[in-house]
Amino acid sequence: MQTRPPTKILLIEDDEDDYILLQKVLKKTPQGHYKLQWEHSYTSGLACMLTGEHDLCMLDYRLGAHTGIELLKTARSQGYNRPIILLTGANEGDIDILALQAGADDYIAKEQLQGELLHRIIRYAIERKKAEHERERLLSEQIAAQELERKRNEFIGMVVHELKTPLTSLKGYAQLLYKRCLKTGDEQTAQFASRMDGQITKLTSLVDDFLDVTRLAEGKLQFVEDSFSFDTLVEEVIQEIQLINEQQTIRREGLTNKTIWGDRTRTGQVITNLLTNAMKYAPDTDTILLKTSSNTDTVTLCVQDFGPGIPRALQNKIFDPFYRIEKNQPGTASGLGLGLHIAAEIIKRQGGRIWVESEEGKGATFWFTLPTNRTLPISSQEDAT
Repeated sequence: MQTRPPTKILLIEDDEDDYILLQKVLKKTPQGHYKLQWEHSYTSGLACMLTGEHDLCMLDYRLGAHTGIELLKTARSQGYNRPIILLTGANEGDIDILALQAGADDYIAKEQLQGELLHRIIRYAIERKKAEHERERLLSEQIAAQELERKRNEFIGMVVHELKTPLTSLKGYAQLLYKRCLKTGDEQTAQFASRMDGQITKLTSLVDDFLDVTRLAEGKLQFVEDSFSFDTLVEEVIQEIQLINEQQTIRREGLTNKTIWGDRTRTGQVITNLLTNAMKYAPDTDTILLKTSSNTDTVTLCVQDFGPGIPRALQNKIFDPFYRIEKNQPGTASGLGLGLHIAAEIIKRQGGRIWVESEEGKGATFWFTLPTNRTLPISSQEDAT
């Protein structure tokens, strides 16, 4: 059986009799296994505290011209982080409180030095200090992670802003080239320019997603709220998407006949994302179904595709940032995995709910609801949560 290593204790005590007494008490403690190192002065004690190998320090309150509290404060100010127990006399007033305020982990009066009590105080002081160090480590890691996340978001934001300007120029040039080629009858070059414009639009959409997810992480995503007709917004989005995708038909069912309060543009962004995803992940189907309905408190919209569906094990993950279905899974398409995360945050911040229902081989249906009677602005709702 392997012998447990001894607990190394540094004793700083100017009275040799007290050192001998403590040594005897520790030897008679059946629960513990201790190795005692004795230093008899303030100076040598401080040197050993800062350079020696030990698990715990016990120091006397009276150390000649100095006090144990003075030594305690000096050691702590120089980075000493091991547990400290202060030894006090019988009638030394509020020394115990002063010791704890100065950084001691515990204290004990010399007349109370007995094996079981001393063993318990030593063990608790060591364990408390370990727990304190672990909390400090976790807090330090959390702060470092937050700082790294802040710098990452700053970097992404800077890159996105730098990309936006040339992309806007490229899109303008592509559209101008397309119009000129149509006028001159150069249909092949006009087709190339149109494709170029489409790819620039895709790239711009990816850049916008990066910008939105960065703003979400920083709590800076802007919402411009007003009352708007939900049905009119849905119809506008359908018409816009149908213009650029004539291969698949969006069939609409139901009306809400509701005017709701929220960010019209952001809500349209969500509907656009759901429809384009349905088309992208079910490219071999002819129809995408969009249904809307309402009750007293909410409007509901769902987008149903008839593609390969989403495995049940993945359905809770698809709203996570940067999550995409792996290549070996059915229904894989290009993208960064940000659209659904952004859509979910937009809906949640407007007091709504978003979810997916799907069976493999039977397509997927994405749903969201929004309240019809919301009165609090988005910032107030976030504060409340």
